[in-house]
Amino acid sequence: MKKYLITPLLFLACEPIIHAQNVEEMRMHKKKADSLRSEALKQRLQVVKDTARINCLNEIAVTFLDARMSFQKKIDSAFFYSDLASREALQAGYKYGEAQALITIANSKWHIQDTKACDIYIKRALQLAMELNDDLLTGKSHLQLGRLEDPVESYRKAVYHLKKTGNLRLETEATIRLCMAEIEKGQFETGFPYCEKCIELASSHVKKDPSDEWGHEMVVWSYLNMSDLYNAAGDKETTLEYLQKANKYAEDRNLSGWISYGSMSELYNKMGNQDSALYFWNLWKKDWNSYVEGHRIYGNNVLAQIYMKKNQPDSALSILENSLYLHAKKNKLNEYDEWSLLNTLFLKAEAYSQKKDYNNALTNAKKAVERFEHYNSRPRMMDGYQLLSTVYYHLGRHKDAYETLVKYQTIRDSIQSRQFLIRLNNHKKEAEDAKKESRIGFLQRDNQIKQQQLKQEASFRNFLIAIFIAIVFVGLYVFRNINLKRKNERLLQEQKEQDWKLKELQSENKHVELQRQAAELEMQALRAQMNPHFIFNCLSSINRFILKNEPKTASNYLTRFSRLMRMILTNSQKPLITLDNELEMLGLYLEMERLRFKNSFDYGITFLNAIDTDNIFVPPLLLQPFCENAIWHGLMHKEGLGRLEIELSMQDNILNCSITDNGVGRERSEAMKSKTAEKEKSMGLKITTERLALLNREKGLHTFYEIEDLKDENGNATGTKVILNISFKESVTEPV
Repeated sequence: MKKYLITPLLFLACEPIIHAQNVEEMRMHKKKADSLRSEALKQRLQVVKDTARINCLNEIAVTFLDARMSFQKKIDSAFFYSDLASREALQAGYKYGEAQALITIANSKWHIQDTKACDIYIKRALQLAMELNDDLLTGKSHLQLGRLEDPVESYRKAVYHLKKTGNLRLETEATIRLCMAEIEKGQFETGFPYCEKCIELASSHVKKDPSDEWGHEMVVWSYLNMSDLYNAAGDKETTLEYLQKANKYAEDRNLSGWISYGSMSELYNKMGNQDSALYFWNLWKKDWNSYVEGHRIYGNNVLAQIYMKKNQPDSALSILENSLYLHAKKNKLNEYDEWSLLNTLFLKAEAYSQKKDYNNALTNAKKAVERFEHYNSRPRMMDGYQLLSTVYYHLGRHKDAYETLVKYQTIRDSIQSRQFLIRLNNHKKEAEDAKKESRIGFLQRDNQIKQQQLKQEASFRNFLIAIFIAIVFVGLYVFRNINLKRKNERLLQEQKEQDWKLKELQSENKHVELQRQAAELEMQALRAQMNPHFIFNCLSSINRFILKNEPKTASNYLTRFSRLMRMILTNSQKPLITLDNELEMLGLYLEMERLRFKNSFDYGITFLNAIDTDNIFVPPLLLQPFCENAIWHGLMHKEGLGRLEIELSMQDNILNCSITDNGVGRERSEAMKSKTAEKEKSMGLKITTERLALLNREKGLHTFYEIEDLKDENGNATGTKVILNISFKESVTEPV
């Protein structure tokens, strides 16, 4: 009976070796086929003409990019043939051939880090592809463009167009690059579906073309992207599983450049297992001679992290200084080198912080965080803000520590959203279910083998029945014990997951409360700016009347001003006041302005439909800046009597307010270059715009405004109209 169990186990043990040999044989066969194809294309080039010749030149250029030869030789050869194809296509007016050649030229330029030339060529190729309405060329162009600008948007367009062509190889590459771009930006929620999709696409592609080495490399790349997602979610065990999958797949197919010993070392170091971290680091160090200097720098950084985990910051700093020396030797930094340098600076800041040298830690951390913000890399920004908050705290700069802590918590909440964590957990459960089904299938096949064996040994039936009964009882006993053990382990695991989720929810509640307090402080700060701004204008007007020796007018103005100040002081601590109070303050302000400008304008406040002004709450002094803007910019320069109309209406639970003046219009007002008016506008409208933005974020309201220039039939300016749409509050407890 043992031989039936040993045979499949031996087959499974030998299968990776056999598979690796088969893959290597197919790879060598394809290499030979590519070489023959390249020679055949060169011979064909001697006899073809016109567009066929241009297509042949483009095919030869592409074969050189995929060829196994020295880097510089294949780049030079690819550029030579594609440049020749581009010039001949341009001369012949053959747009398709020109676009294909430009894509290859751009790819060659990108490989030698000439990004400026690459950008010019690929944008010209994209323009031709869109003129031809060709999805394949458009998809290739966006795939190349993603290396230069907004990678998420470019790769999404590439996936869209390449999917329509049915080119599984290019669709897989575009999906993987999109997934990686989403991860680098910290957009894990939107990147997760692409991670699942790229594993599916890469696996499907290598089934169709097992000899495509790039296809197998994309499978490994897909596993690495999935490990990055689980690492971001804090699930180190599942991160390790996907790293092991990626490494095993690469080892079985001799993809030595894709074995992630460095990532394994980093992960074990984060898990607190420094012995395993050093073991994998030493495995990775053996391959350094075949790597570029950038990998050596990365290896130094990994080793520095291990030393910091061992609380040896001086050793870590010595290694990091060596990394900076290697960076300084380079004449030109590519994108990979830039990120490697930033990582070195960040680790140096961590080492100084561990050493309690917080001034040096602050200098290096600020440099790194500034570049993280430039690249909008939210995961690295989150780490940077956390480190800065700690350093500021130890330096006694508590305000800066608080502000960076708020930034850290805001980004952390957006990255590790509950929905993202739930989706990852569901994916993990689905994978576990698939494993269980596989085990059940194996047990079923094993039972079939047992049944077949019993039929073949019918002559020994009686003897075997006795043995079989004994084995069954023992098996049931063992199976029962194993099943109970698994159930206990599963229950313990579920309990741990529930505890972890509870801690996450508690942490999330604390973060939400902290954000609410920060938003309230910002809103109070803006209100504190608004009141001095308004008081300054009023006191300037009173001073003007006094200087002109108009005591009666100054007295009337001061009386209205005192009433208005009482209302402002009463409402200064309230985030929201009733619409009735707001309109009363606005009326007082307009009367003061009329008195100030010697009744050169009048105004009206009109309700277009029924509005309960005592039960509608809005931010204080919301309408006043717009009325002030209309008076100073429009009515003050108008010849004759001006008119300011304020109309309020209610539509679909939205308060609509239009402020219309018959002044000189914005164009003429700007031409007059009134410096005072410019200052008022920059203070009043700027602060009001910030208040509306904070109101939207804090209260979940949708409040906005737009400005419309009014003109007559001849196009002459007849005034300005401001339209505000305000989602108000009706709760009486809100403004307390």
